[in-house]
Amino acid sequence: MIFSPRLPLSAIVSWCRALRHGIDIGLSPVKIFKQQAKSGPSAARALATTLAERLSQGNSLENAMKPDRSKFPPLMIELVAVGEKTGRLTETFEELERYFEQTVSTRKMFHGALIWPCFTYVSAVGIIAAMLLVLGLIAPSGGKPFDPLGMGLVGISGALIVLTLGFGFAAVIVVAYFFARDNDPLRAKFEAFSLNIPGLAGCFRAFAIQRFSMAMHMTIEAGLKADESLMFSFRATTNGAYLACAESSAKQARGGRAVDKILAGCPKKLFPEEFLDTVSVGVITGNLAEVMAKQAEQYREEAGRKIKFLTMLVSGAVYALIGLMIVIVIIKLAYAVLIKPINDGLNAIP
Repeated sequence: MIFSPRLPLSAIVSWCRALRHGIDIGLSPVKIFKQQAKSGPSAARALATTLAERLSQGNSLENAMKPDRSKFPPLMIELVAVGEKTGRLTETFEELERYFEQTVSTRKMFHGALIWPCFTYVSAVGIIAAMLLVLGLIAPSGGKPFDPLGMGLVGISGALIVLTLGFGFAAVIVVAYFFARDNDPLRAKFEAFSLNIPGLAGCFRAFAIQRFSMAMHMTIEAGLKADESLMFSFRATTNGAYLACAESSAKQARGGRAVDKILAGCPKKLFPEEFLDTVSVGVITGNLAEVMAKQAEQYREEAGRKIKFLTMLVSGAVYALIGLMIVIVIIKLAYAVLIKPINDGLNAIP
């Protein structure tokens, strides 16, 4: 991945599947990682060898992964710790496999939906640069080249400037996207900030609540205390706004406060009213683990719908940028071809 040592998500999915099946039939993680070092994803074989060596020395899987935690998604580190602590690694890797498969699918859909808008943008920049080049080449010998944009961008130099600015801007956006996507602290802050932006808030809240519910289900099923369950669940969201509530929520749970009351006391933007009502039902009936499992599935579907909306917003932004470029070019051409000659003619009348 660009600017990131992290393993490709496809390799993570493959590992989760291998670990789920292997542990389920009784293979040790050492044996599984040795197999992955020989026949697993090529991008992850060196790391699989390293993990197998650490595990064979008596380290837990969590401790074996920690020195290379930058190569794993934060959610994987958090839930593996829960799985080992509770003896539910098979269920842990099953949940992680489903989650990362969804993430891979979502990214493919997002990237695929942006192909045509990006192609249109590149075409628009190329057409403008070609126009400037052609107009510069057909300028009369010894005469001043026609400057359609009125910005001094003419001929080869003008075309190169437009290409540099247009493609440079696009390159900055792409680099920033990949850098932020795989930079955990920066992404956590961005996702927290996005909860304040209409249109983006619903998408990032759905992903955070899905992770939260998945972790709550697993930790409650495993018998962890409420404070530990809340701590792991808030950390599993990998969203800065939720992470800020982890310590205080765990402290309240240790003081005997009910989970539904604790979540209701969090900032309103974190948990919608319907989610809190459902949690209250789970607490009252004693079926909170089952309720969280259903909420995780519901918000998994909700996140899928929201990402489609987010894709539409991004595509719309690209088309709006293209439209703005076209409008500016049309206005500049109209001024250079029509308005300016008329003004010059009127000014020349005595």
